[in-house]
Amino acid sequence: PYRLGIAAEAQFERFNGGGGAKTVSLEARWALADWNKIPLNPTLFAEYKFGVGTIRHEEAPPPPGEEEEESGPPKVPDAYEFRLLLAQDFGERFEWAMNWFFEKENTGDRGREWGFSQSVLMPFLLPNERLKVGVEMEYKNFTVKDTRGNPENIFVIGPTVAWKPTSQTRVDISPLFGCTDDSPVADVFVAFSWLFGSERAEAEAPVSTRFRYYSGAGVADNYSGTDSGKEMKQVALAPCPQWYGDNEWNVNLWGTYAFTNTEYNPNLWLVDVVQSTSEGHPVLGTFDRYIGGDHAWGGGGDIKYFFHRYFGVGIEGFALDASKNGFDIFEDPTTPIFTRERINHDHTIGALLGTFTLRYPIPCTRFAPYAWAGVGAIFGGGEKDILTTQGPSDAFTVHAQTHHFGSETKSVGQFGAGLEFRIARHVGWTNDLTFGVIDGPKNNFGMVRSGLNFAF
Repeated sequence: PYRLGIAAEAQFERFNGGGGAKTVSLEARWALADWNKIPLNPTLFAEYKFGVGTIRHEEAPPPPGEEEEESGPPKVPDAYEFRLLLAQDFGERFEWAMNWFFEKENTGDRGREWGFSQSVLMPFLLPNERLKVGVEMEYKNFTVKDTRGNPENIFVIGPTVAWKPTSQTRVDISPLFGCTDDSPVADVFVAFSWLFGSERAEAEAPVSTRFRYYSGAGVADNYSGTDSGKEMKQVALAPCPQWYGDNEWNVNLWGTYAFTNTEYNPNLWLVDVVQSTSEGHPVLGTFDRYIGGDHAWGGGGDIKYFFHRYFGVGIEGFALDASKNGFDIFEDPTTPIFTRERINHDHTIGALLGTFTLRYPIPCTRFAPYAWAGVGAIFGGGEKDILTTQGPSDAFTVHAQTHHFGSETKSVGQFGAGLEFRIARHVGWTNDLTFGVIDGPKNNFGMVRSGLNFAF
């Protein structure tokens, strides 16, 4: 968190037939900013090493006249270290990394070492940066308490190759050749690393000082290796795949099941309809006044433009295949005629709305919950059958006639929430639950929708 990393490290050494624990260290590193927010991505590093083993070989020959201790090899001294870690990609073609370090022992011969290591690599031939070649170098200035004025100057340089057989494995080879009298003739470094998890982008560390470790995005991570050098590695987590764009068009096609918000229990006894109407209180039962039945199937689509990653505006339309229960009654007691018939008004209901959408693409996932609201017009429903009567309050002696009224257009508001899953960058699967409010009583409805979203 806050670009801060804290770690513990244990070092074990094998030398000349013997070996064991050497040091235990505590370290902290802090990146001054997120990755690529400031040039060179500087990170500060501090480490304290606790010596827990014995010195099995000296980093420098003892000063003239000083004899080796007769009581056995001395204990590894405690030491502290500070580093400045730098790394940068240049034009996505060159990867540069550098590590400046200063380390000092607290006891013993009080060895002091400072210097830098750096490397430059570029992708070569194979796709997806599977093969990189470049140049690596390392400089160290080393003294002990009695040789401060006469330091060892060690400088090595040579080619470096990084090859990724798979996205999780990497092999690095760096043959470095000495350029000063204090330098070895050649140092050949071979490193094999295995990444557990998804592949990540990084500025390659000099292989001569690598100790593979990484932490949060934007933090440069560096750990010390063996006595032969200091490790520098600055790693940035690869940006998560961007499944949702900051600015994109969405075309969504979906199927729907609509359900009414009014209990569906119409009065199917038409004689009772006539009788109650003649008494001045028609008993028609309960049912939705616009869609009609208790449910309907349909489909629709919408076009949205997200002018920001989290906000979008659009137009939505849908159609429902609905059916509404009705009746046709005619009665003339003077003839006498009394006809009564239950009928269905099969109709297609359509709507057109303007919408506003809020969504939140969950970072590093394919999921984006969203909520939306819209207003517009709905048409094709709302047929009415109205029975009028004249005469006594008797179903069999009254004059009765049905008046049929066709569909009507009403204003509608709709709102809902759902979840999108991006199957691919430009194809998503959406599922949501919405509620519609139509002007007038007993008209509200809900919709369950599922469909495909195409993003451009």
